[in-house]
Amino acid sequence: MARVNITRQVKTHTGWKNVSLDRDGRGRIKWGPGAGRYILEWYEGARRRRQAGGTTPAEALEAQRRKRLELDARQSNVELPVLNEEEDTFPLQTSLANFLKDIRAFRKPLTYQKYEHILELFCEYVAPKADARQITTDDVKRFLAWRKSKGFDPGTTLYTDRVILHNFFSKLKLDNPVKEVPRLPRFRKKPVAYTDSELKKFFAACDAWEKAFFALALSSGLRRGELKTLHWSDLDLARKRVYVTAKAEYQFIPKDWEERSVPLTREVA
Repeated sequence: MARVNITRQVKTHTGWKNVSLDRDGRGRIKWGPGAGRYILEWYEGARRRRQAGGTTPAEALEAQRRKRLELDARQSNVELPVLNEEEDTFPLQTSLANFLKDIRAFRKPLTYQKYEHILELFCEYVAPKADARQITTDDVKRFLAWRKSKGFDPGTTLYTDRVILHNFFSKLKLDNPVKEVPRLPRFRKKPVAYTDSELKKFFAACDAWEKAFFALALSSGLRRGELKTLHWSDLDLARKRVYVTAKAEYQFIPKDWEERSVPLTREVA
């Protein structure tokens, strides 16, 4: 098999530099956290060649595999067919990027953040698999089991994880590996309520502005996104109401796409 190495580009005070990747005792690459700029290196005779290998471990390993096949075929005088990347493969990273574009366009920012976080975690977990068609039901089950081992609740967090993965693979119109993963029961935990003494101590530590803000949050029950996008014009002190409205400048849309008003308590108004 042709020898093709993977190196990583790092930025130093003198510019970009290619560095070798560390390996563990079994010879496996230790990728390290986060994405990077990976480079493939190989020799043709006495001449060293290089080409880009992607920005994730999965992309780098897939690029290495393809380059090895290409070099082996060349040495054996075998002509490889030219693959149409769009038709013949479903690269995970490309599929993920396209899917997230739709989520960003049509869903709320917080929903987009959840989708992005879970799908990127999943891609890292299943590496070196780099094609969506390689993903199996067992891959999904192991990922959810790994998430559970980290202390995440099956009835809340893992329920959402499964929904996100199911929606992603459904969008690709492939045989969905999540279909065979048993549906997780969903339940809502009872919220933790502060005691009167705890609230009194909390408000005693607030300045005037903080006290007004948190009193509004406590009495109205507004969600985080609703509080973050409030304008003074949303407050009607005469009628003792606060209005939750869409804010295009913040890309904010109320839950269920429905604007509403919430009564204010006498203490807040």
